[in-house]
Formats: sequence, C-alpha cells, structure tokens
Amino acid sequence: MHVRQWRGIALVSLAAAGLFSGATIAGQKPIPQATKPVVYGQRESAAAPEVKQRLTTLRERIKTEKLTFEVGYTTALDKPLERLAGTRAPADLKEKAKVQNDLAAKLLKADQASRDAYLKGKQTLPEMKRACSPTAAKFDWRTSGKVTPVRDQDGCGSCWAFTAIGAFEGSHAIRNNALIDASEQSVLNCSGGGSCGGGWWSTVFDWMIASGAATEAAYPYTATDTTCNTGIATPNRAVAWGYVDPAGGIPPVADLKKALCEHGPIAVAVFATPAFQAYTSGVFNEQDTTHGINHGVTLVGWDDATNAWLIKNSWGSGWGMAGYMWIAYNSNNIGFGAAWVEARNVRYRLTDEYLKLIPKLTKPFPPERAGK
Repeated sequence: MHVRQWRGIALVSLAAAGLFSGATIAGQKPIPQATKPVVYGQRESAAAPEVKQRLTTLRERIKTEKLTFEVGYTTALDKPLERLAGTRAPADLKEKAKVQNDLAAKLLKADQASRDAYLKGKQTLPEMKRACSPTAAKFDWRTSGKVTPVRDQDGCGSCWAFTAIGAFEGSHAIRNNALIDASEQSVLNCSGGGSCGGGWWSTVFDWMIASGAATEAAYPYTATDTTCNTGIATPNRAVAWGYVDPAGGIPPVADLKKALCEHGPIAVAVFATPAFQAYTSGVFNEQDTTHGINHGVTLVGWDDATNAWLIKNSWGSGWGMAGYMWIAYNSNNIGFGAAWVEARNVRYRLTDEYLKLIPKLTKPFPPERAGK
C-alpha cells in the first residue's frame, strides 16, 4: 500500500483549563471552539448551488454503491480538504516502529517499577479500573468520562497534533482520574512533529516524554505556524508510547481493541475523502484503500453489531455526529499507524532507572503531586 510521506494532559474544569480562553500568544487570536452541533438541513437549504450539487452527486453514489452513511453540508466543507487532512507517515515507518516498540517495552516496565515502589509505601493511587474488555461486543471510552471535548483545527493541517493530544488526554484521564485540556498549539510550534502543512505523531510523543506540552489556557490554539514560546510551563508529560502493529501498519481488529483497553484512546490514520468530509451520520463504509492515508483521528470505541470503530475528529462539532464518526473496520485504511501513549501518573516519582532510558530529556519531570 502506498503511503503519503510527510513533507515538510481531582477533575479539572475545562473552562478553567482554557477551552474557552480568550488569551493571545504573540498577537495571534485563539480559534473559537463551538460546542453545539449544527443543523445540517438549515445549512444546506441556504447553501450555494455548487455545494448542493456536490451533495447530490455524493448521495447518488451512496445510493448506487449501497453505502450506509449520510452526508450533508458540514462546516468541514467550507474548507479545502487538503487543508484539513494533514497527516503524513514517515517513509521509514516500518524500521522506526520496531525500534520504538523495543524502547516502549522498557519504558513501560520502568514505569511499572516506579508505581510498585510507590505502592510499597502503602500509598494509594487515584487510577480507576479500566472497565474495558477487548472481547466485549461494544465499548466507548466516553461513557466513563475519559474523552475530552471535540475541537476544531480550523484551516491548519494540524490533525496529527490533535490526534496525538486526543490520545494523550484520554490516557491522562484514565491514569489520573482527571480531564485536562492540553495545548495543540504548543505541539504545533514546539514538538518538531510537523506544521500546518502536515505531520506525524511519533515525534510528538517523544517530545511529550522529553519536554511536555503546555495547557490550552497557557498556550491557546491559533491554527498558525509560529515560533515556539519556550517560556511557558509544560506540565503534561507522557512516559511511554508505541505502535499497535509491530510494523506501524494497520493492526488486526482484535489487537486494536486490546490496545484500546490497555492504553485508552488510540492515535490512528485514515484516508479522508470528499465523502468523509461531508459525513453526518451512519456507518461510514467507503472502500478507498488505494491512496494510503492523509488524516489523523482519535479512536475511542467500537461496536461489533455494525463492525465499526468510533472515532473523534478535529473538525469541530459541525461535522459528523457532533464531531464523531462510526467507521467500518476495513474502511479507507482506518487504523494505519495506530499508536498508544501512556500519560505520566502524577502521584509517583519516576525512578532513576526510568530516567536513564530517556537520553534526550530536555526538561525534568515536574514533582509528583501529593494527595489521595
């Protein structure tokens, strides 16, 4: 399969965390984040003739091919698809995946040792049981409150950054029983993972271990490629990450379910098309697997009754089912590059053995937080 190559984190109030922040960075204005889904019928009735024709053509194709989803005038259709779909896989993904997974196993083991050392002191952890079984017929991390709100990347091809942060925020919620709002803009400006022209999550996760991401309140999203503000605190840290498939490709359904249960929401790639861009409901089951991938989303659940994954997108609440989509297991290369990330548990200190495994640690891990 041809893959397009990359060119070029107690419950915290989301409002207090900056979801509705009006702060500015370097004169840039934050992108408004809508919280209500749009009424697609109303939008379409007032749409330009060319938009209506695009939707008519898509609906005729859906009917002819007996597909199982509906389309409408989503807010994503107001932007060129190439400005929304900015995920680019590295050419040497297969080789890098093996090296990363070898390191990930060591990091997980060292993190577990740090956790065990903490628990020997008869301390307690706020971690909740991961009530997820890979053999369950249906699962959704939203039902246990481990998924943060849908966001809007606007006209910047930073889906790769939102995908990485979405996975991290889910892991943080599971490991620390706290919803946070981490900064995609700090990822975009500081991680080296890419730009508004495209990127990939591997470098983002490495950076979140070595340096960490800022909060949204401190570093709000402006959808621009600007210079990194190094004076902002970066408390949101990861401790390990790896690929679900050993070669970084598309994992079997069973393996992806297992990773989703073990680690929480997963970063995955997909091939987004005009039909994907106009999706409003149903199970998206387009079968375009000849063009590789171009878009990143966060996998949060599944349903075997419809053989579909539940994904969280970064095109705002005016796309899909308030920002979500059910997509068939084998549709449009969904799952390519699937990667899990483990957020740091803020209650215990990482041992020296763990720290020795991070040769490029650029910022020390913040002190552990006291509390039950």
